[in-house]
Amino acid sequence: MAHLQIRNDLHGTGLSTMAKKNVNFYFLYHLSQVMHFLAVSAVAAASVFMSVNAQPPTPPPKPAAFPPATQLQYISGSYLTDPLVVTAYDYVVKTVRADLLNLQPSFQNDFGNVTYPTAQITSACHWGIENQCTRAADTADFKADVLTCPGAAQWGLTYDDGPVVNTGGSGTPEVLTALQSANLKATFFVLGVSTSLFPAQLKAAYAAGHDIAIHTWTHRPMTNLTNIQLVAELKYTERLIYETIGVVPAFVRPPYGDIDDRVRAIISALGYRTVIWTTAPDIIRDTQDTITAYQTGGVSALLANVTKWFTDTTTQNRGFISLEHDAFNFTASLAVAILNAFKTSNSFLKPMPIATCLSVSPYKTIANATTNGTSTVPVITTSVSTTTITTAKPSSTNSGNHITVSKIVALIAVFVALMTLA
Repeated sequence: MAHLQIRNDLHGTGLSTMAKKNVNFYFLYHLSQVMHFLAVSAVAAASVFMSVNAQPPTPPPKPAAFPPATQLQYISGSYLTDPLVVTAYDYVVKTVRADLLNLQPSFQNDFGNVTYPTAQITSACHWGIENQCTRAADTADFKADVLTCPGAAQWGLTYDDGPVVNTGGSGTPEVLTALQSANLKATFFVLGVSTSLFPAQLKAAYAAGHDIAIHTWTHRPMTNLTNIQLVAELKYTERLIYETIGVVPAFVRPPYGDIDDRVRAIISALGYRTVIWTTAPDIIRDTQDTITAYQTGGVSALLANVTKWFTDTTTQNRGFISLEHDAFNFTASLAVAILNAFKTSNSFLKPMPIATCLSVSPYKTIANATTNGTSTVPVITTSVSTTTITTAKPSSTNSGNHITVSKIVALIAVFVALMTLA
């Protein structure tokens, strides 16, 4: 309105038409300069605002060093202050509800056994020995647990804890050979520690067409970790996988299945989906290959149980996800025996990787790869992934902040046009 008032005042002064045009020209010129400055400032401010809430880059930045290749100690010290971890952790803090982040961690009794806070078992939906609680539907805070394959007779074939080459060559190599012989593909949930020790086996699995997913760095129970340790376990493993085979996995399986809503929210905020295995009362698909008590009967005893799956009509119209391990002599031997038995079973089951049965990509999107010397380095982009994987909804303190640069520029352009026409 100030512009309109100035123009009306000019008309009342008795100035010549040319003088008025000159005054209007200079006025509009300087006004346009001011608006240009405001537009540039607004764009810069919006860019800063959006960067505060931007997802950590995919792939994450290269760390100064990777954690030690041992499962016997937590990730700690300078490994938690590396930008790779801090950037992702800051994003988690900004986007995950505080009450979820403040859930109490569990107490670790031994390497794979935790005591979870009793008061939280049900409310925080802990999946553990005492209560295998799962989340079957997406919420504003996290994606649903992937517990089964949705299609009839689909068998989500998975192997955990590798890649490993044991004395004599057992472990991942013999499982890969058996998969090739059976003409099957699977999902390998790999450890950062194992990948750092046996990168060639990860490359072999990926080159053979199998999907690679994250099983954390140290195999510690995830509910036992602090929030920043959870981020570190995921990001160091993600980065090492990327450096080894050039992809960034979209799936995470918590060791021992140990998860609660705090862990779910952090996993989802970082852009992953949680995959467990089928534990429905009528379809339990844990081979129990790592349980010492069940190993006493040898491979044949556990194999007899698994081969019952091949003819179980319960799964003719339903799918499932199984749990096996490729990292140990016994578990790898059982995995090979299962594959060999299936190859000759004429079963109606259709084994496949998790991403295949879900009809999504097993990896996060990295586009426009460029070559740097002899290595191909994917270029980070901001394009939206074509998969169904999404992040957790921001907390209420961040809701409603949907400002974009294009909106700001458009509003300023409209304002300038109105001022000019006035």
